[in-house]
Amino acid sequence: MRSVLIIEDNPLSMEMLAKIVNEIDQEVQVFKAPNQDEAYALSMRNTIDLFLIDIILDTKNPGDVSGMRFADYIRTVERYKYTPMIFITALEDARLFAYSDMHCYYYLEKPYDAKKAFQVIEEALRVPQIKDAPHAVYFRKDGIIFKKDISEVVYIENAKTGQTVYFTRGKLTLQYKPSKVILEELNSEKFIQCSRYLIVNRDFIEAVDTVNRYIKLKDEYGQIELGMAFKKKFLKALKEI
Repeated sequence: MRSVLIIEDNPLSMEMLAKIVNEIDQEVQVFKAPNQDEAYALSMRNTIDLFLIDIILDTKNPGDVSGMRFADYIRTVERYKYTPMIFITALEDARLFAYSDMHCYYYLEKPYDAKKAFQVIEEALRVPQIKDAPHAVYFRKDGIIFKKDISEVVYIENAKTGQTVYFTRGKLTLQYKPSKVILEELNSEKFIQCSRYLIVNRDFIEAVDTVNRYIKLKDEYGQIELGMAFKKKFLKALKEI
C-alpha cells in the first residue's frame, strides 16, 4: 500500500488535496500534517511514498519557508533521498529553487488547478520506489552492539520471556520488546508479523500452508507458525510486494 503525506496549514487546501489523492486511488493511505514537526514525526513512524508540501506553513510569519526547511531536512534521511516531492507554492522563484536545490518532482503554483494537480499527483504515485536497499540493523545486548544486514535476519521469535533473533548464521537472545516496536526498528517491508510471537523475513519464505497454518522457510531453516488471527493480514502483506 502506498502512502502520501500532505503538509499544509490551510485545512481547506489540505482536504482538497486529500480528496484528489483518494480520487486517484482509494487504497492510498493519506497522512496529514499542519506543520513541519508533525510532518517529521509522521515520516519517521511511517514509510511515505510521496510528499505534498506547502512551502509556507505559517502565514503569520512574513519570511516563513518552513515547508522548504522540512523538505531539506527529510532529504537527509536515507530512505527519503529519492522520494518524490511536489511543492505547493506561491513563491515567484519556486521553479529554480525547487528543481535545483530540492530535486522535487513538480511544483503547483497557488491557486492551482485541480485537474492539473490530479494529473501531477497521479504521475508521481506511479514513480517506482526504491525500497529495502541494503542497510544495517542494530541489536544491543549487555552493552555490546551487534550490527547485522537485514538480509541476515531470518525471523524473530518474540515472547514475554524475551526475543530470539535467528540469523542466517547463529542467533541472539534479547530482552522483550513489543512486536510493533521491533517492526518499527527494522524499518523494512520485508518483515511481516505472522503470529503473536513471530516476525518473518519474506525473502526466506519458501511456501505457506494455510490449512495447517505453518510457513516453510528456505535453506533448511525449518518452519514457523502462521497464527489464526494473523493469517488474513499476513497473506495480504505477502502479495503487496
